[in-house]
Amino acid sequence: MAAMRKAVFLSLKEEKLERKLVLAFGFMSFIPILILVWTMVYHVDLTVTIRLVVASAFVGYFFVARRMVTSILQVIHQAQAIADGQRTGTIEASEQNEIGDLARAFNRITHELERKVDELESSRQLVKRLLSRIGTAIISYEGIDQILNLIVENTVVAVEAELGSLMLLDGEQQELYVKTTWSKNGELPQNSCRVKMGEGVVGWVVRERRSMRGKDQAQAAGFVPHGDVADRPLLCVPLKLRDQAIGAMTVLRASGAPGFVEDDEALLESIGSQVAVAIENYRLNLDVERTYLETIMALALAVEAKDPYSAGHSKRVGFYATQLGQALGVDQETLRVLNDAGILHDIGKIGIRDEILLKPSALTPAERKIMEQHPIIGEAIVKPVRSLAKVVTLVRYHHERFDGAGYPFHLKGEDIPLAARILSVADTYDSMVTDRPYRKRLTLEQAKVELKQSAGTQHDPVVVEAFLRVLTEREQHSAVS
Repeated sequence: MAAMRKAVFLSLKEEKLERKLVLAFGFMSFIPILILVWTMVYHVDLTVTIRLVVASAFVGYFFVARRMVTSILQVIHQAQAIADGQRTGTIEASEQNEIGDLARAFNRITHELERKVDELESSRQLVKRLLSRIGTAIISYEGIDQILNLIVENTVVAVEAELGSLMLLDGEQQELYVKTTWSKNGELPQNSCRVKMGEGVVGWVVRERRSMRGKDQAQAAGFVPHGDVADRPLLCVPLKLRDQAIGAMTVLRASGAPGFVEDDEALLESIGSQVAVAIENYRLNLDVERTYLETIMALALAVEAKDPYSAGHSKRVGFYATQLGQALGVDQETLRVLNDAGILHDIGKIGIRDEILLKPSALTPAERKIMEQHPIIGEAIVKPVRSLAKVVTLVRYHHERFDGAGYPFHLKGEDIPLAARILSVADTYDSMVTDRPYRKRLTLEQAKVELKQSAGTQHDPVVVEAFLRVLTEREQHSAVS
C-alpha cells in the first residue's frame, strides 16, 4: 500500500500543470457534486455523503493542488524579494512540469542577476579605488607617469575594454602625442604617433571638447597597426581644464564586442576631468620647482661672486666628485647627485657675513662657530626642491670628518653617507690646489701628501686611495697628451 501511494505521488509530480488543475478541480468540485447527486437519487445517509465529499476535497488539495500552489507562491515570493532589492536563494524545482520549468528558469535568472550584481559591486569598488588614486595624484606631483599608467590600466579594466591610451596636446605644435598606453593583449604603443588638432577621432574630440562613441582601428588610440584592421568599439573623452582641452583619453574594446553606453561615457568623463587637474597640478609644481632651482643656482653663483678666490670652485668640486664616484663604481643616479651637490654644497655661505667669509686671517672660535652653520643654512635652502632630495644629505654632511671631529653633527666613519665622504675629499682637494685669502695654492704633489695624511682622520681611507688613483690616471693621461 505504501509503495502504491509513493508511486501515485511520484506520478502526480510528473503530471503537466493542465492535468493537475483538471485533477484538482475534479476532486474538489466535480466529484463532490456527483456525490451529492448520488446521495439525492439513492437517499444515502448524509453522514456518509459528507465524509465522501471531505475525502475527495482532501485528496484534491493535499495530493494535487497544495504542492502546485506552494511552488507558485514560492516563485511569487522570490520575485517580490527581487523587486524589493533583496538577495534571493533558489527554488526547489524537482517537478518535471511547467511549474518545475518555471522554477528552474527563475533560478537561472536570479543566479544571473546575482552574478551581475556581484560584477557591478566589483566594478564599483574598482572605480572607487581608481578615483581614490586619481585623487592622490591631484594633491601630489611625484611619479605622475606611474600614476597616469595606473589610471589608464584601471580605466580599461573598469569599462571592460582591451586597449587604452592618454594623449596630451602640444600647444606650440597644435598636435597630440602619446603620453601613456595600456593593452590587455600586449599590443604595442606607437610612441612616435602625433595627431594634428581636428584630425581623426582624438583630434576631433580635443578640438570640439566633446566626447565621442563609435568605431575605429587601434591606431586611432596610438597603437601600432597590425594584421587585425577591423574597427573596434571606441570611446574617447577630452581632458578638460577650465573648458579647455589639454588632451584626450581613449578606450577600445575587442572587434565584435558591444559598443560603449552612456554610463561608460559618464564614468570616463569623470575620470578625465580629474586626470586633467592632476596633470595641471604636476605642471604647476614643476614650474615652481624649476623657478626655485634656477634661484638657488643663482645663489650658488652669488656665493662665488662674493669671493674671487672661489670662482669656479663649485663646478670643479662637482667634476672631481663625479670622477671619484666613477672610480668607486657608484650608479648613474649617484653620479648625478654628486655633480649637483658639488655645485650647491657651499650655498649656505650666502647666509654668512662677509667679514667672516672673506677674512684673510684665522677665524676666532666665535667666528668659526658661525661659519660651521653654513651646511645647515645650505640644507634649508636646498630642501624645498624635491628633485634635489638626495643632494640635501650631501650639503648637510659634507664637512663631517671620518674621525667624528667634523661639523655640524659630528658623525663618524660609515655613519657618514658614502656620497658625502666622496664630496668631502673632492672639496678638500680643490681648496688645496687653489689660492685662498689665507694661503697660496699647494702643488699637486703637496696636495697628494696632505690627502694621504688626512686618510683615517678627516677622510675615509678607501675614498682617499681611490682619488689618488684618479689623480695619477689624470697625470698619466696629461703626459701622453
